[in-house]
Amino acid sequence: MAYVDRIKSGKKTFYYLGKTIRIGENEWKKIRIKLGEKEPTKEEIGQKLKELKLEEYNVYNKDYLDANKLEIIDDFKEIFNHHRKTIPKTIAEKEEADFLIRFTYNSNAIEGNRLTLRDTYLIIKEKQIPSGAPPKDYNEAINGRDAFEFIKKYKEKLTIEFLEKVNEILTQNTGVVYPGRVRFFPVKIEGADHVPPEPEEVRPLLRKMIQFYYEHKRKIHPFVLACLIHAQFVEIHPFEDGNGRTGRTLMNWILMQAGYPKVFVPVKLRQKYYEAIDLHNQKDIKRYCEKMFEVVVEQFKL
Repeated sequence: MAYVDRIKSGKKTFYYLGKTIRIGENEWKKIRIKLGEKEPTKEEIGQKLKELKLEEYNVYNKDYLDANKLEIIDDFKEIFNHHRKTIPKTIAEKEEADFLIRFTYNSNAIEGNRLTLRDTYLIIKEKQIPSGAPPKDYNEAINGRDAFEFIKKYKEKLTIEFLEKVNEILTQNTGVVYPGRVRFFPVKIEGADHVPPEPEEVRPLLRKMIQFYYEHKRKIHPFVLACLIHAQFVEIHPFEDGNGRTGRTLMNWILMQAGYPKVFVPVKLRQKYYEAIDLHNQKDIKRYCEKMFEVVVEQFKL
């Protein structure tokens, strides 16, 4: 919690807006913003809280993403939430439906689904089957909708069982032999150098990923945390199929839990997205986060 400090220097008194944050198990750091020589009003303190937040971002996120980029995301959140409060419920519902269609289309298309954006709209919104739509592609569109409806309602903890359920929904009726079942066999990722961990390592790594989420959810910026968990999940590759779609859905669940707007990865930026994943696999974490920001930044421009 932020507080105001009065510090005397000679005959003068200076006011600072401060906050003490935890940076280690038994290590704390005080961050401060100078307010001036006069006792600040509530309005002046409110105006400086944003600067203090950026200082906190610099401490916790300096290894991931620069504070100015995080400020862009926070501004987007503020504008988006204000927008939602000023429009009729019917318009908000249409915008939500439009996002779902775009997210489902792009997430599926990244993995090779041949439906167009219009096809996806007809399936999800109009409940029509476009002429020539392959059954697998059609079912993936339905599954994308159902998975998003599931995570919108899910208010419990992040668990392996939750991940299994999301993957089960996303891969049902698509020819997958073990939908929603953590793999017990080795896999390879086509077109990638990264080799996923052996089957016996999968569950321990998922538990480690979940522990990372809970240890950092009050420190790391929600967008950064969503990106990191997404990459860790994809790197583990815990399921027979649908790992990318499950990871991108998980990313949005994390953003939603923190009150941030949802995002999608545009299929036109698929190559840049894959490059970002490769950077994380190479442990170049900051460049991974920066590239993921580049992939979704257009959505932050309202």
